[in-house]
Amino acid sequence: MPKELPPSLKVGTGWIELEIISEPDVVLTFKGYAPILHVQKISNNLEYIFYISASSLGRSLEELREKNEGVFQGIQFRVRKKESAKTAPYEVEAIE
Repeated sequence: MPKELPPSLKVGTGWIELEIISEPDVVLTFKGYAPILHVQKISNNLEYIFYISASSLGRSLEELREKNEGVFQGIQFRVRKKESAKTAPYEVEAIE
């Protein structure tokens, strides 16, 4: 029996502050496997899965991972979409 996952994080144009609580994993979707991170919203400690396949997101998260000794877990960052279009790139900033 597959394990139950937390809800998927929806990102809009407003900043969302997150902490990564896992290393990457994959989930099976209708399009095939997709990479995810388990994250926690800093404002309310709720857990979500965060799809990380977008190239604008991947490049930014990779920079943060490299600065965090090669691991995702423990990284705190904020994220938003540049505009409301579904295909708009993500903006990511580290929380120091």
